[in-house]
Amino acid sequence: MRVATLISLLSLACLLAFSFGDGAAQSATGETVGDSPTSDEQSKDETVVPEAETAGFETSAETEEDVIDLDAEPVGIDPEQSSGDPNASSADSVSAPTTGEVANEKKSNAEESNGGDGNDEQAPVQSGPFIDLFGGSLLSLEMIDEKQAQMHSHYTNEALKGKKVIGLYFSADWCGPCRQFTPDLVNFYNKMNSRRGKENEFEIVWISRCRDFDSFGQYFTHMNWLALPPQEAMGQRGQMLAEKYKASSIPTLVLLDEVGNTITTDARNKIPMDKAGIGFPWRNPLATVYLTVVPKSLRLMIKTQINDTKEKFLKSLKGVTGRKAAKA
Repeated sequence: MRVATLISLLSLACLLAFSFGDGAAQSATGETVGDSPTSDEQSKDETVVPEAETAGFETSAETEEDVIDLDAEPVGIDPEQSSGDPNASSADSVSAPTTGEVANEKKSNAEESNGGDGNDEQAPVQSGPFIDLFGGSLLSLEMIDEKQAQMHSHYTNEALKGKKVIGLYFSADWCGPCRQFTPDLVNFYNKMNSRRGKENEFEIVWISRCRDFDSFGQYFTHMNWLALPPQEAMGQRGQMLAEKYKASSIPTLVLLDEVGNTITTDARNKIPMDKAGIGFPWRNPLATVYLTVVPKSLRLMIKTQINDTKEKFLKSLKGVTGRKAAKA
C-alpha cells in the first residue's frame, strides 16, 4: 500500500514539475499572446499574427462541394520562392483571421469515413482530451488526379487512435517562412512515421491561419496529415488553441503526448537542429521518467483530476472577486 502511494505521489510530482517547467520555458522565450514584438526583435523565420487587424474579417463563401478545383491559382510552396527577404513576405501579407465566422459554414460529414450516407447513422459520442481541443471531426485530403482533390471527414478519436505524439501546426499560405518550413516538416513527418517499431505513431493536425476556404484547400494539398476544419480553425476554436499554446507567430509546431500533455511548444526550431529526429519528440527528462513509471490510464486520470482542481479554484477565485466588487 505504501509503495502504491509513493508511486502515485512521485507521478503527480513529475507531472506538476513537467507542466511548470514547460510554462517557465515558454515564458522565457517571451512569446506570449498579446505581446507584439518590435521589428528588431522579430525573428526572420517567423511571421507575427497581429490580433487587432483581424476584427471583422470576412472570408469568401465556401462551396457546398467537397471536391476542390486545383486550377484556381494554386499556392506555390517552392522554398526558392521565399528565399528572398523574409520580412518582405510578411509585410505584403494580410493578417490571418483569428476570429469571425466562415460564410455558409461547411457541414462536416463524419459518416463518410464509414462509407455510409449518414442519414440513418448517428455520430458516436466522443470524449477525451482531444475532443476538448479539436472537436468531433478532423479532415484529410485525397488527391483524385492532378487537378482535383477530395476532402474526407473523420471522427477525431478514430483519427488519432494509436498515435503517441500529436503535433499542432499553426501555418498559413500567405506566410513566407511557413511555405519554407512546410516541405521540411513533410519530410520529417514521413521519416518519423517510417521508423522501425514506431510506424505511424506521429500525427499532425494543421490549424489553418489562411484567409478563406480556397486558400485552405490549395495549401492543404501540400500536406499529408490531418487538419482542423477551416471554419473551426478560423473561428473561436482556432483562437482558443493559439492562445492556449501561445502561438503568436507562425509557423509554430506544438507537440502533445497521447493524453494531451504538452511535450514542447518549440518543435519548429528543434527540427532544423535535429533533422534525423534522434531526440524526437524532445521530452523533458522528468517527463520521460514519468511516462516510464506511470501507465497511460493513470496519467489520464491524474490529468483529469488536476484540470478539475484548476477549474474549481478559478470558479472560487471568480466568486471571491465578484463578492468583493459587489461590496465595493
